[in-house]
Amino acid sequence: MVERRPNPMDGHQPTSKAAYHVNTMKTCLAALIACLALSPLAALAQTHAPAEEKPGRVVLVPMSVERPTGPGWALVRRTDTDLTLLHPADRTHNSMVAIVSGKVPAKRLRSTEELTDQLRQDLKEKTDPKRFEVLKEDIHPDAASGRKCVRYRQQARDLATAGADGKAQLIELHGQVCLHPADEGIVLAATLSERGPADTIGKQSLTELVERFFNGVHPHAPLKGKDWQALAEQGDANAQVWLARHLLLTNELEEAVVWLGKAAERGHVEALTLLGLSYLTGRAVTRSPEDAVKWLRQAAEKNYPKAEGLLGLAYFTAAEVRNEEESRRWVRKAAADGDPLGQTLLGEFLLFGRAGMEKNTAEGIAWARKAAEQGDARAQYMLAGLLANGVGTEKNFVESRFWLELSAAQGHADARKTLEQARGASKTKPATPPVESK
Repeated sequence: MVERRPNPMDGHQPTSKAAYHVNTMKTCLAALIACLALSPLAALAQTHAPAEEKPGRVVLVPMSVERPTGPGWALVRRTDTDLTLLHPADRTHNSMVAIVSGKVPAKRLRSTEELTDQLRQDLKEKTDPKRFEVLKEDIHPDAASGRKCVRYRQQARDLATAGADGKAQLIELHGQVCLHPADEGIVLAATLSERGPADTIGKQSLTELVERFFNGVHPHAPLKGKDWQALAEQGDANAQVWLARHLLLTNELEEAVVWLGKAAERGHVEALTLLGLSYLTGRAVTRSPEDAVKWLRQAAEKNYPKAEGLLGLAYFTAAEVRNEEESRRWVRKAAADGDPLGQTLLGEFLLFGRAGMEKNTAEGIAWARKAAEQGDARAQYMLAGLLANGVGTEKNFVESRFWLELSAAQGHADARKTLEQARGASKTKPATPPVESK
């Protein structure tokens, strides 16, 4: 459908649950962008992406995406234009993969009819008949979307792999492709697929989950980098934050702080948060935990989850402002509000009895898992260690390796070191990271 459209059956290759995790991780890229990079969108009516972060949403350059609902979904790949989430098979679900991408097709498409024709051609070309036996296929315009969109559904038998019963597994794929309303030269594609034994496919209808996922893809003007300059100069606080982010990434620090200051004067919570983070780390400004707390508290008191988590971190780690009671308060609030940093910190506090908290292994693991599923590399490494060592849970080397691979792919130094040691010691023995997260 697009210039580098993935195989419609991509995302489901393994022959067993264990192989599923390992094979999936082999294809994972370093996926998540650091906290100064991208963040989520508020509403479809918004003409350009707001800079405020909101748990459960991810902002890409051409659109924002709401994560699939329910626990168990792990963010495994993220770029400026693509997002992949994985739900490994468990006792109640087959394995599922959700993918969203924005691409520029080789040929510009101008109508739903052209979009439909191109999709049919792509499905035919990209579905290898030696690998996949297509059992059902339905392609139709999606009039309900109110945009130039096409829906499709495909069920196929994977002839190259087999389940534990020795039989080929089925894949059920739901997809939607749309022309971007702000720039029809861009095609937005979303898929949600399920793999499992033939007698389980379709027993748990994906319809509701698919509808929520597709409706959670919100296109917005594909602005990037210095594209935000004109809006920023017009006094748009949101654009000022996006421009500042770009300047931070390109190491134009003094100018970045100027734009953050302008947006902060307007009360923009992300600007207040980034200024606080800058003072906490000493990047772009002289380090000052006292000033960090001042800026972070302004945003946290506006119930901004990211600021709540960072404020809790500042009170725990910075000697100049250390206050365990305040740290516990803000970390708990951040975790409850869905902030992955807050969830990671709360998990650590409960697991290891830090910040004056009483140990509670079960609750600590639960919060670590929530943060790991949101893509927090530290939480992923911590969860890998707990699973490998059987701390508060049954030992599960396959799942441990899954989270370790994800953490290492994001650049977590200890995860990479553990993974390298495991690979050097044995190609079959699972990695066993320490319980104590660093």
